[in-house]
Amino acid sequence: MKSLFEPLLDNLLQVAASPVQLLDRSGQILYKQVPRGCNDLVLSDPVRFESEQKRMQQVSCPVCLSSAGMEQEVAGWYFPDGATLLIGPVERRSGEALDTFVLRKNAINAQLKSLAWTVRRLVPQTPPQTHKFEGDPIAALKECPEIRPFLPQWNEALMEENSHSSYLFELRILDAISQGNPEQVEVSQGLQRNGQDGIVGYTKLRSNQNLAICGVVLNSRAAIAGGLSVEQAYTMADYLILAIERCQTADAAYKLGLKSAIIFAQLVQKLKSNVEHKQPPRYLSQQALEVIRRYLFIKVDRAQIAAELKVNEDYLDRVLKEDLNVTVTECLRNERLEEAKRLLMQSETPVYEIASLLLFSHSSHFIRVFKEYVGMTPEAYRRHKASYNTTAEL
Repeated sequence: MKSLFEPLLDNLLQVAASPVQLLDRSGQILYKQVPRGCNDLVLSDPVRFESEQKRMQQVSCPVCLSSAGMEQEVAGWYFPDGATLLIGPVERRSGEALDTFVLRKNAINAQLKSLAWTVRRLVPQTPPQTHKFEGDPIAALKECPEIRPFLPQWNEALMEENSHSSYLFELRILDAISQGNPEQVEVSQGLQRNGQDGIVGYTKLRSNQNLAICGVVLNSRAAIAGGLSVEQAYTMADYLILAIERCQTADAAYKLGLKSAIIFAQLVQKLKSNVEHKQPPRYLSQQALEVIRRYLFIKVDRAQIAAELKVNEDYLDRVLKEDLNVTVTECLRNERLEEAKRLLMQSETPVYEIASLLLFSHSSHFIRVFKEYVGMTPEAYRRHKASYNTTAEL
């Protein structure tokens, strides 16, 4: 696992400028880097180090740094295979401005979430989870009188012999779709499974239809991750779901569900082929926008975006300039400003937090750029939209 994720950890180390450590389930060090001048908790405070390690192991989602407070902080995540990642303590360096420090912490959080997303797709989950839950997991459903009459008995959802199929089995297919590899999709679908499909219908036909529909939704999202435009993916998903609804036999619904994965993989394959051959430019611009919108909250540069699209960065700049009248850098900035407008309208997030979240170097820089783009300051824009919405409601 070390060789597989070492590049990701190196990138995290570069962003964090703080200690980064990965330990396996037995506590053996798989990766450890402590930048010069940083505090090594293992040596300076082993009790706290052990406490932080246990804290990470108590939750399944990444433990991020808070944006408030100046105390030493530690972030991390408990891997699905039992390994523990620890980042920190993240300390404010001598001479480091507060805004820069907050920005660095937000960047660490973004990198941590990105790494966790990647790991979930590549590492099989360890101990199989039991179907038993603490307390009543469907209590909220029972509180609703419109829903309560339709709730099944819990044992109707329990399988008598085998458990559900491995999550890794599903991920193999989704990864093949996002890579645009229909051949690998077929190979993965033919692998022996260590479980069975869930109970999602009262007849074989309805169960297979529901499973196929779930598969179409997951497959469409994997295709989006592979670069397919959202509108294309959603439209194809709608078409396939309507076809599934028209199936008259369980076997037809099952086969259509399998074929949907191959169809989405073929769409991604064709897309990647078009991008590699640099044609047509308008199609490349559309794909560039899709990639840029995935990096609104993650640090990225022109070279990385071009590399993901497998084109020369100067060529990409030229295509975007001809098609959208912006360069890659300008397009990234404009998309972040559009996201800032949405955040200002739909939330009460302070301006300085929006600036930090969207990776502007300083809140004053964000305010200046926003005013140039929109024609008013962020606070004025928020007040204007709030006043407009109030008037519209009246």
